[in-house]
Amino acid sequence: MANTPQVARKRPAAGTAGAPRKAPGRTKADRLHVTALARGLQILRCFSHERPELLPQEIVRMTGLPQPTVWRLCHTLSTEGFLICPGDGTRMSLGLPALALGYSALVRQALPKVALPYMEQFTARHRMGMSLGIRDGLDMLYLQRTHGDFVYLNDPVGARRPFATAPTGWACYAAYGEDERKAVRKTLKQRDPSGWAKTEAQLAGADEDFRRHGCVLSLGAMHSQMNAIAVPIRSLKSDKVYALSASGLATVWPRKKLLAVGTEIIALARDLAVAAD
Repeated sequence: MANTPQVARKRPAAGTAGAPRKAPGRTKADRLHVTALARGLQILRCFSHERPELLPQEIVRMTGLPQPTVWRLCHTLSTEGFLICPGDGTRMSLGLPALALGYSALVRQALPKVALPYMEQFTARHRMGMSLGIRDGLDMLYLQRTHGDFVYLNDPVGARRPFATAPTGWACYAAYGEDERKAVRKTLKQRDPSGWAKTEAQLAGADEDFRRHGCVLSLGAMHSQMNAIAVPIRSLKSDKVYALSASGLATVWPRKKLLAVGTEIIALARDLAVAAD
């Protein structure tokens, strides 16, 4: 592959922390599943807003795939234009065909477009940043964003946050059925065994919040100076679950004040459900 950087021959242990994972729930006996294609997609999912360029060694570490496999898949993806090697050629990034796929997926969804003016109005009234997200593996992918006064975590559309700590992730979990909850818990525990006890307690707390208030609260979980409130949005057309959150400075938005705007966010989520795919 022209200009593709060499990959270190050291093979990492499978299950390395930070690796993109398959979606929970796929059975091992799925005869229609094409492993080579899934591995290629796994490599593409390593790239994100936070990681626009990666060394081959980083891809090996993140995926847990053997070095020769990563080399062959990167060669194929580069040949097809899905990966490029900009600059000095030591790193790889997504090519235009991959970006076109992401753009077509985003513009196809009505919900982010419908939600934006309502999110902007909410932000203008309360000075809180809002996020509309959906789970992708063990990340929450932002489909829409507005920016409030708390600028530290003002991520753009397309950014990702870990499902285990994102308020939108907790809201999605609260709306999942038991089978999906079990699958997510199992994968989260496998990803981070040492941190599972804390994650489990946080998910249980979010579930209790949702049962009592119809929303979930995040008090300093993502950042010590940020509090947030989040609600799920369940599609009326499918079983897909999105989540909508609002966040602000912890000193300005304590628990009681968050709950005071909770009814407004719950009502907005209910209205937006008609636009969810």
